[in-house]
Amino acid sequence: MRYAQKLICLLLLVLSASFGVGGCYLLYSDFAVQLQRTHAANAAAHAQVCTLLQTEIIDLQRRGDDTGNAVLAGLLAAQDATAALWRGETEVCNDLMLPWAEPLANGTMRTVRAGDAVYALYGSDLQGNLHLVSSYDLTPLYRDRNASLRRFLGLEAAVLAAGTVVLALLARQLTRPLRVLTGTSAQIAAGDYARRTALHTGDEIEQVSQSFDKMADAVQEKIADLEADVQKREDFMGAFTHELKTPMTSIIGYADVLRSLQTDPEEQREAAKAIYHESRRLEALSQKLLALLALGEEPLTLTDVQLAGLWPRLRLACPGVNLQTPAGRCTVRADEDLLLDLLCNLVQNAAKASAPGAPVTVRCTPGDTTVELAVADEGCGIPAAELSRVTEPFYMVDKSRARKQGGSGLGLALCKRIALAHGSDLVIESTPGRGTTVGLTLQKGGDPA
Repeated sequence: MRYAQKLICLLLLVLSASFGVGGCYLLYSDFAVQLQRTHAANAAAHAQVCTLLQTEIIDLQRRGDDTGNAVLAGLLAAQDATAALWRGETEVCNDLMLPWAEPLANGTMRTVRAGDAVYALYGSDLQGNLHLVSSYDLTPLYRDRNASLRRFLGLEAAVLAAGTVVLALLARQLTRPLRVLTGTSAQIAAGDYARRTALHTGDEIEQVSQSFDKMADAVQEKIADLEADVQKREDFMGAFTHELKTPMTSIIGYADVLRSLQTDPEEQREAAKAIYHESRRLEALSQKLLALLALGEEPLTLTDVQLAGLWPRLRLACPGVNLQTPAGRCTVRADEDLLLDLLCNLVQNAAKASAPGAPVTVRCTPGDTTVELAVADEGCGIPAAELSRVTEPFYMVDKSRARKQGGSGLGLALCKRIALAHGSDLVIESTPGRGTTVGLTLQKGGDPA
């Protein structure tokens, strides 16, 4: 059974029960009051008949007249009352219009049904061992009660019919938000992740709707992230395959030339040089890829690193670069080898993007609890549309220039992973034609010795 049907049945049950009980209570309480008044009036009339009959019998006895059964029957008939009279156990007369053959105890009343008729019998004892029973017809009173009951039942049926229609419309309106929630959830389950309920009912259902929409937003965001991750993996695999294919093609081609053709020494040197260059490129690619995959598997152990002692190692790792380092002394919390690798990649990228001999500057800006490191160049810069993707693995803004210079597209990706492992992130600012600045923020270490 649907929720709306359950709601209608429940409300109809409550309505019919309350209406029926209330109406019957009013009808029967009113009938009880009328019956009580009728009994009081009938009892008074019976008492009057008893008094008049007793008075006439006493008058006859005082005058010495006959008080036989025939005389008593005549006196009772003169009272114009529906009654019966007994002398002892002997019936004197009986005009009750119902089968009744015995006197009632003194002062008692009894309700008797005879077919569809209802009578009230009142019994009293008179002098001379006489017993009088009067009968009063209550049938009109009961008939009126039954007629009122039938009218009430008809009214209740009409009210319930109208109530059913009203309740059906009301239940439909009340359950509309539930239908919206059900339909929306089905559409989301079918793949329409942008669907929302957006209900505004001003009650608890609106709160449920808001919670449902927030949940749908979270699901959509999570699915978008998963789709983006899948796309990145596919792009990664495609780029990785391409990066492997290019040097491998050159190596296989030149190796085949050396294997199958008789070449002069100069051509052999050129082929061997090309094989060596592409092999070193594959070696650098594999090393960076392994470093990128291994980074983050275990938490780093950070130590105090004195930057002044790191600059000579950075110059040795980047020969031929016009490198300018800060003169001040500063200590940061870092893994020294990974930080050196990060700075080396940034300096080499800056040198590749700049003219030969152009300066590459390393900046160090200490704060209260942090130190900002940045590598700046005056090279070709990066277009604004490319800034958000330059840290993706194998992504290269100028692929031809990067491959010519031995680039693999993994340098900035590795730098970003190293920065994240240190609890920071790369901040890249670039203006095409004017240069690029790449920085990160590290925690400040203890005072240098």
